[in-house]
Amino acid sequence: MKALILFTLLLLITMSSIAQLKYIGHRGASYYAPENSLAAIRLAWELNCDGAECDIRLTKDNQIVLWHDDNTARLTNEKLDIAKTDYSELKKLTIKLSTTNSPWFSEERMPLLQEVLETVPKDRLLVIEIKCGKEVLPELQKVIGQYWKSGNIAFISFNFETISLAKSIFPELPCYYLSSAKEDVLKKIPDVIKNKLDGVDLYYKIIDQQVVDEIRKANLGIWCWTVDAVDEALRMKNLGVETITTNRPTWLKEQIMSNK
Repeated sequence: MKALILFTLLLLITMSSIAQLKYIGHRGASYYAPENSLAAIRLAWELNCDGAECDIRLTKDNQIVLWHDDNTARLTNEKLDIAKTDYSELKKLTIKLSTTNSPWFSEERMPLLQEVLETVPKDRLLVIEIKCGKEVLPELQKVIGQYWKSGNIAFISFNFETISLAKSIFPELPCYYLSSAKEDVLKKIPDVIKNKLDGVDLYYKIIDQQVVDEIRKANLGIWCWTVDAVDEALRMKNLGVETITTNRPTWLKEQIMSNK
């Protein structure tokens, strides 16, 4: 009888954990502060987000920086190629504010991943998207080993070779394959399993019952990006998606909670 009660309690705890949908700040709290800035990441923690997502690239002098594009044109007044420029030059650039960003964050600069790792609270998740190729992995291993002291981290990438190699280097950490095409992700499921990836992180518009059923059948996790509409977030929740990346994590979480 005691064994049955214990089993039931463990099952309930597991089901509760699975059902706990997580909301991840897209490029940090990028609605309020410049995307991928140190301020955006810190603000995500201050707003009590479940996690924050960031993009990483490798500079010419092998520094790992937070940046989405392969050059600086969109977010600064200069166009510098990240892979062809030393960090000493890149860090001089000021990041432009978006229309929703607060003027308070008008002096943000391109941060290093090591700075961000030092901010992660013990109960939060930092999702690191590898935007470049496998060349970043040796340096990533060094930075993670030296600067990751608290919280949880996971890796995501559209590059299947890169995310597979990341999993082989960091077998204990969650690694998810990113995809924006339904045909691609269904075709890749056997390779995802073979390379021991933990699951897939998908563009929300391609997620339907068929996709979820196939992924669940393979015992893989399913995350999604980038959802800002309440109706789509509810659809993701009802389909059993575990993690939603959004530009407005706290607001979206409140809206979903109020729809219970």
